[in-house]
Amino acid sequence: MVRVNACASVAGSVLVGTIAFSYNSPAVVGFSPSPSHLTSISSGARLFSRWRTPLSSTIDEPKSTSIESIRVSSNPPSWDELASVLEKLHPLEEVDESQQPQLTLYRDTNGWCPFCERVWVAIRAKGIPYRERLVSLQNKPDWYKELVPTTLVPAVLLHPTPDDGEDPKNQRTIVWESMDILRALDEAFPNTPQLIHADDPAYLAAATQAEEIVSAGFSYTFGGRNASVTDDELLLRRDQFLSKLDELDSSLSSHPPGSFRLGDSFTAIDAILIPTLERWRYQLPLTHSITLTDERPHLAEWFRTMDSFAPYGDRVAGDEYSWTAVTSTFQRFFAVGEEGEMDPKVKKVIEKADAAAEKLTASFGNVGGYGGGAVESKVEAARKLVGNHEGVVADCTTTMGTEDGLPKSQKELERAEDRDAADVVLRYVASVLLAEEGDAGGNVMEAVRTVPLVEMEHAEEAMAKAARVVAARICAPRDMSREAAAVFRGVLTVVADRLSPLEVEPDYRFDRIVNKDSVPL
Repeated sequence: MVRVNACASVAGSVLVGTIAFSYNSPAVVGFSPSPSHLTSISSGARLFSRWRTPLSSTIDEPKSTSIESIRVSSNPPSWDELASVLEKLHPLEEVDESQQPQLTLYRDTNGWCPFCERVWVAIRAKGIPYRERLVSLQNKPDWYKELVPTTLVPAVLLHPTPDDGEDPKNQRTIVWESMDILRALDEAFPNTPQLIHADDPAYLAAATQAEEIVSAGFSYTFGGRNASVTDDELLLRRDQFLSKLDELDSSLSSHPPGSFRLGDSFTAIDAILIPTLERWRYQLPLTHSITLTDERPHLAEWFRTMDSFAPYGDRVAGDEYSWTAVTSTFQRFFAVGEEGEMDPKVKKVIEKADAAAEKLTASFGNVGGYGGGAVESKVEAARKLVGNHEGVVADCTTTMGTEDGLPKSQKELERAEDRDAADVVLRYVASVLLAEEGDAGGNVMEAVRTVPLVEMEHAEEAMAKAARVVAARICAPRDMSREAAAVFRGVLTVVADRLSPLEVEPDYRFDRIVNKDSVPL
């Protein structure tokens, strides 16, 4: 039985990865699940730390910062003007005393850790105002190693809180291991929805089932990398995993549509299941030819319930592109065998995942489902871009400020070369996201197709390439919510297509790879 409640390193996180640039900054967040509302008092100016390389540009930007609104033009505003508009039209909300952070959540920088995600969604489901600190798994700071004995994530620091005018109820208590944190949250915040129901036989049975599903899944998916596991043993593990999924589907059938695992209320069982099942939902079709919802209609309905659950869907949930693109990134960690050659099975998975991700990028301009161009989504995307524009330009171009001048992640993605063109087109994209045109009806995806197009002499292709690179680098939920990511990618892609349409011959490579018979890993 595999029983893990924390994340430690890259090697232990295959199938639970992310693709893009990391950030590490404190942010204070308050969440009230009804009505759903996310409040941040962080300026966002230091998110995306790898998007913070100093920019050396020869572009003469407008100097005025007095504008209070934006209409899109071929000559985009300066970054200072864009920041000014953000501050005037979309100021960060003041956080009153009742929304002061009551705990600090320490989670992994890149969004690799499903155990961090179960704590993250639980905090939001309870409506507890919280502060975030992001911890790099590859380079953990000394202060974190001193704070958390195991040095693993997640961890939660409970802040001192007054109790009816008496002395603080707790004295900055640090808790680690995800299940211990969930218990501590119930105990420390008794007036919030309780997630663990240890006296309920149905809850205990569901908890055992959830543990067995995760254990069977890891046993099968990691088994292919263990040379001592025979093909027959691997097929047996596959059957056992599928059987556990069928049992879950059967259990969910006892509740009406729209239910959580145990009925009307979100519980710790949902928090435990969704991080891992979300990743498997998008990645197992590529890596192991398994679709979780095939002939499991009740599991499909549970996913729909979770997707519409604001504490999860509005910020914690990833999206199909992010989990698809990261699949090949993580498979590359295991691509080289003992003889120094590419493992043929892993190579086939990498090709399949890359083709699937490439096909998804072609649909970025058709924003549907979540991310239809709502004002909140486009402002969230604009805030991240404007606050981190120097790093964004550096990340999408060849030189990133690293010692060797090479990307630290997603190295297989060819970067743009013209930093000036990247700066201009990204200022233009920010102006589209913030412009009055996009507020008409709230749909920026309609406006971006008709507003005046950015101009830079002999730089159309360079600007288009930079926009496409940024679109391919956005990761949800690490960089922003999936709704904001969808709008951001959509605007970038439409702008790129207007500047320099891709002339691509019909490509059936994806269909050939996906439909080709393969031996399960």
